[in-house]
Amino acid sequence: MLLELTSAWDALEDVLSMHYARFSLSWPKFNTLVHLYMTGDRGLTQSELSKKMMVSRANITGLIERLEKENMVIRTNDPSDKRAFRVCLTNRALTLMNTFLPIHNNYVHKVISSLDRKEKEVFVKLLEKLKKGLESL
Repeated sequence: MLLELTSAWDALEDVLSMHYARFSLSWPKFNTLVHLYMTGDRGLTQSELSKKMMVSRANITGLIERLEKENMVIRTNDPSDKRAFRVCLTNRALTLMNTFLPIHNNYVHKVISSLDRKEKEVFVKLLEKLKKGLESL
């Protein structure tokens, strides 16, 4: 069963990688931008972003630096914690996300269209159950 799960994940990753590449994105870039997009103008600290994305602070720092060079994010001092930086989307990134997200949502619906509504519900419940089991290890 683990082989099937890994194989399905690999196939999904390949398909989504090609999809993201059309917009000069990668999974880590998209994941970062979507987390920031969901916060609106508030943004997130690098530490908050690291926790949400479940990656190390070092990885977040490198990713944020690359996105800054592409004029996709801006870092400012966090007014509530002078040791922290708050990361927000630039207008360029907002424009990209406003264009990309509807296309992405349609694409995701196509990707999972082989499952009917009931199968999707069961699949989500099974994934949630698997996640809880893994978290208890």
